[in-house]
Amino acid sequence: MAIPVSAAPVHNPAPIRVLALLPQFIPSTILTVVKPLVWLHRAGRITADITLESRGSARQVERADVVVFSRNAEPEYGQWLNVARTLGKSVIYDIDDNLFELPTFYPRERRYLNAERLQQLERYLRAAEAVRVYSQPMLERALQYNPRVGRVDGPIDWSLVPTSPPRRDPRRVRIVYATSRFDDELARLFLADLQRILDAYADRVAVCFWGFDPPELRGHPGVEFRSFVPSYDRFFHQFVRAGFDIGLAPLPDDVFHRSKSNNKFREYAAARIAGVYSNVDVYASCVEHDRTGLLVSPEPGAWYAALSRLIEDPHLRTKIQQQAFAIARTRYGVEQMSAVWLEQIQSVLRDHPHVDSVGESAVAHAEHSPASTVVGAVRRAIYLLGAMRRHGRAATIKRIRRDAKDWRLLLWVKWQLNRPNVWPFG
Repeated sequence: MAIPVSAAPVHNPAPIRVLALLPQFIPSTILTVVKPLVWLHRAGRITADITLESRGSARQVERADVVVFSRNAEPEYGQWLNVARTLGKSVIYDIDDNLFELPTFYPRERRYLNAERLQQLERYLRAAEAVRVYSQPMLERALQYNPRVGRVDGPIDWSLVPTSPPRRDPRRVRIVYATSRFDDELARLFLADLQRILDAYADRVAVCFWGFDPPELRGHPGVEFRSFVPSYDRFFHQFVRAGFDIGLAPLPDDVFHRSKSNNKFREYAAARIAGVYSNVDVYASCVEHDRTGLLVSPEPGAWYAALSRLIEDPHLRTKIQQQAFAIARTRYGVEQMSAVWLEQIQSVLRDHPHVDSVGESAVAHAEHSPASTVVGAVRRAIYLLGAMRRHGRAATIKRIRRDAKDWRLLLWVKWQLNRPNVWPFG
């Protein structure tokens, strides 16, 4: 069932006030929530307030017409959902991963398998007036909790993409695999075939692993490793200018991975890269085989065969690069995704008008709760001291660095919201 879209815009005397309370600033929340809401804010269609759930306040919820959550599942900050419901605010929940089906080789995310967090995730799904998902399996899962679920697409920030194709190395075909995982199990799907490619085309190919350094290929003369870039915008700006020819996009055929978005297709298409994709729904639903990419089966040798075709046939490689770019340019802009956001915001307001001045006690309680600004800061300091004793200095420093990164990104978001109404994203 699609999220209902208003036939006519809601007429408000002032722009709709939208508050986004996010667990972290990671690529998915920045791309799917922050950038579209900032676009609408600077276009004058909404008044956006975007912050971390750890730095939110009940007064912010009180001022909002619509409250947006994305991937939130931490019980400690579940009070913001409670306050929003008590005050009669419309709620939209956005999720791009099936956190109910996390594989064992995702240790960072498996914390969501904690029963309390899964219960909190269910509360968000049940309470929202609209749930946004990015795949058919996640649509089916979310419908178990809420009939108001819609499948949407993620955007590309075209302001980061050059208007002309990047320079390419005429001597070698450059193959890339980029990931944010330092120990990436997905690469095991193609590594054996890629090693065969390196042997068969030793002088004609170069392989770049960006963010993951597979032990099997360390020191290989045809393999380059690039370190993970924490800032997604900085990474993507570099990636689309690097001049790669072929990109690898492996995915296992299981519920969790079939529930993902087609982010790799969008990235490769925008970078004018001919992608080779696992033949699972995530990519089969958007990639036209031999036209905008190559789809491969899980059988041994399939990746080798696809890569060999693209290496041996520069015409096919160029055709895929150009046609994938053209499709992405018309389908995946921030402006298009922002229009979908606006329709959904207007729709939930039309179907769920909120009531002001209800539940003042809930606001007062939340201001003195663990997630309020002052008390939350004290609790985080106590937590870090305890973490130092429990987990050691290295793990605690890593946590501090992550918090510092989130703080820097929060300042960047506030700066974007306060810039003049000249939108930099294409």
